[in-house]
Amino acid sequence: MPLFTLPRLLGLASAVALVGGGVGIVAVSAVNAGEECALPLSSGTTSNLVSVSGEGNGVPDVSFPTPLVTDGRQLTVLTEGSGQPAQAGGFVDFDVSVFVGSDEAFLTASSYQEGNPVRRPVAGIVPEFFGEVLECQKPGATVVVTSTVGDVFGPIGEDDYLQLDSTIAVVVDVRDTYPGSATGDARLPQSGLPTLSQAPSGHHGLTFPNAPIPEELRVSVLKQGEGETIAEGGFVTAHLTGFVWETRSVFISSFDQGVPLSLVATDLTSAADGVGVIPGLATALVGLPVGSQVLVSIPPSLGYPEGSTPPGVPSEATLVYVLDILGVNN
Repeated sequence: MPLFTLPRLLGLASAVALVGGGVGIVAVSAVNAGEECALPLSSGTTSNLVSVSGEGNGVPDVSFPTPLVTDGRQLTVLTEGSGQPAQAGGFVDFDVSVFVGSDEAFLTASSYQEGNPVRRPVAGIVPEFFGEVLECQKPGATVVVTSTVGDVFGPIGEDDYLQLDSTIAVVVDVRDTYPGSATGDARLPQSGLPTLSQAPSGHHGLTFPNAPIPEELRVSVLKQGEGETIAEGGFVTAHLTGFVWETRSVFISSFDQGVPLSLVATDLTSAADGVGVIPGLATALVGLPVGSQVLVSIPPSLGYPEGSTPPGVPSEATLVYVLDILGVNN
């Protein structure tokens, strides 16, 4: 039997924002709740045979008649969620367990640790199993998907127990959903700061002015959101790009990882556990509503502590962040 681990086969390692301290992904709330869309899959005779019990906070108890054999992808919604559905271009957080159709054996699962779900783009450009089957699911939903090993995991080393066409039952607990970019109303940028250009993919680009670099913290709201405001210590999910003003270069981008990053809106230099973000970014985040897009210019005095700058950030550099605030859990 092949050795299955979700991080290896599904790339489930948490996206961590390297803006100061170790921070993990957490469940977040999203704006524009209540939108509807059509499910990409319908219930089938195979997925309907899978029974699930448990509280949704660990690997569930699953039963079904064996051998379970599927005819393509099938999906049965066991528990309806509520709130904003996972929509194309956005993102979904979830936990997942996988069982072998031939004998009900447990195969693999995510961690089910609070604050450490799996995060996937929904219906992205590159086909991906979970991003496709979870489209239109809402936070709190529990679904069963029956498919094949090859469809879920891609190429594997086959053996006498599991082959690419072997049926598996996948149980998914949807934790949260959020859009792909800031949804707020546009605002005029502040003078003297870089100008944002945003690609259709969401990537941030900046044009820097021929003007003195600000010596103080500058915060320019480019889109004004209407969602929940970020509180001190809140867990924020955001697409972000970090630039060095002096070199005009990018030193961090969530777009390189394919999913938004998670931040803790607190000053890492004063946090007891050292978890947070650099002082200037902490100040800028607190009070922002979800749905906002903001550009922040941070002087060296409010940046990384001496000796802790990441690769690509020179000593005494002024940093510029562009953030799309997608969700928060205060």
